[in-house]
Amino acid sequence: MKFLGFNRVLCISPHPDDVEYSMMGTILKNLDTKFVVLNLCQGGDMDSTTGKNRLAEVHKVWGSPPNVDLKFTDYKFMRALREEEWIHLIEKHMENDTFDAICLPNECDSHFEHRFISGFGKAVIRSQPIALIQYKTPSTDQHWEPNLFVDIAEEYEFKIKSLEEFKSQAHRYYFRPDVIRAFHSDFQSAKKGKHFIEQFKVVDLYA
Repeated sequence: MKFLGFNRVLCISPHPDDVEYSMMGTILKNLDTKFVVLNLCQGGDMDSTTGKNRLAEVHKVWGSPPNVDLKFTDYKFMRALREEEWIHLIEKHMENDTFDAICLPNECDSHFEHRFISGFGKAVIRSQPIALIQYKTPSTDQHWEPNLFVDIAEEYEFKIKSLEEFKSQAHRYYFRPDVIRAFHSDFQSAKKGKHFIEQFKVVDLYA
């Protein structure tokens, strides 16, 4: 199965665990799509858990799925580069590959570094017909309106077990079992029989 018919998708992860928490089920569901997960830094600014050990956790979470290619930068914090420098870095990754879509956080996220990265979307696709898709994170504000709901019922338990490898983040509220379950729930989707979902917003789509 392919994610929206795409062959290759670039997933921008501001911090280790962002893409995994937000869309790991979707990635594992669509094994015929190649996902390149680009981790921009080693963690959040002023976060005591930030460090290379978090990058090692990313490797442990994924194992070796055939459709995932992990990429990392050498930067510890987001403040290491200015906006235009981050955009240039992402564009350099795009020069060496062909992507049908880019996934990144949304502009309604309460985490300031997630919002910062969300603003790169339009810039990096400004001259190419590449789809732009935002993903929901646990810090997404309720004002954000998704328009794509991916059923991950078959992938859910494996995803939850895999997220346990983020041992440095186990103390965070959003890694509590009840919060994780709530994150994957949506009332309208549940009415339709879709009880475990990941949520996205398709901003630009070219057919």
